[in-house]
Amino acid sequence: MDRFLENDTVLKIVSVVMAILLWVIVSSSNPTQTTNRSFGPIPLSQSSLTRSNLLVGTLDPNTVTVTLKGSPQSVQNASVRQIAAFVDLGDIVRAGTYSVPVRVSVPEATSLVSVVPNHIVVTVEQLGTKRYSVALRPIGTPAPGYEVKSSIAGIKEAAVSGPTNNLAEVRAVIADVSVGGRTTGFQEQVILLPVNKRNQVVPDVQVSPNLVTATVVIAAIPPQKTVPIVVKYTGTPATGYQVGQITVSPTTVSITGTTTALDPISQIDTASVSVAGQNSTVTETVPLVFPKGISGITIDKVTVTVTITPSG
Repeated sequence: MDRFLENDTVLKIVSVVMAILLWVIVSSSNPTQTTNRSFGPIPLSQSSLTRSNLLVGTLDPNTVTVTLKGSPQSVQNASVRQIAAFVDLGDIVRAGTYSVPVRVSVPEATSLVSVVPNHIVVTVEQLGTKRYSVALRPIGTPAPGYEVKSSIAGIKEAAVSGPTNNLAEVRAVIADVSVGGRTTGFQEQVILLPVNKRNQVVPDVQVSPNLVTATVVIAAIPPQKTVPIVVKYTGTPATGYQVGQITVSPTTVSITGTTTALDPISQIDTASVSVAGQNSTVTETVPLVFPKGISGITIDKVTVTVTITPSG
């Protein structure tokens, strides 16, 4: 027997058996053995703000990590779906930035060890409303020989609502209207967009109404041509003086009308400039005189300069 106990291998086996027996004894005497386990990320939910003129801007961060404690089996059976993390915003009554504690609901048979972070930063923004004129923005080009004569929105103004910081970026409310390749007028519903000074859509604001009826008139481009402008003057300068150089700016005008009306037109006259009794240069802005059935496309007035010089 002594020789048996002196064997190293036997002693090692006995030691292992004794250790196992000791663990079984300790385990059976500690039925409340617990273990910890971490779960995450857990998305944060929030209670509603009590003031209707406030809006939650951001939660930073918007997820947390939760560590639970319980029996090995209860912790092992727990899942992320059984854990709820939320913040109570009921006491916030004005815009600002707040540090708010995180509250956690855990599964049965487990308890909360920690939540990381245990506070988050909540940004609350003031809501506002402003009114803006509505404008239509034609997109594209009508078919060759046609042009957009007019585009009218069904309403003149729209209300834009949202956080005041975002509202400050809004510069206009527009609606894009596609006119590409069209030859006739039309009506259609278009979406109103709040845009900033770079014509980019401003986020997190709402336009009311968000749809508007656009009425677009498209018509054939009437015949047109460009002709010179001829200055007309009346009267005689003062004794000893004469009319010298005559200039007009601009020197030509684009006109439009029916083909029958346009064909005989080779020039457009100015209204008469009086030089009667003048002894110095005369400069005036005068209207153009368009024959019946003719109209100017770009201008209807010009600047005339009549130089008066000594005679002889």
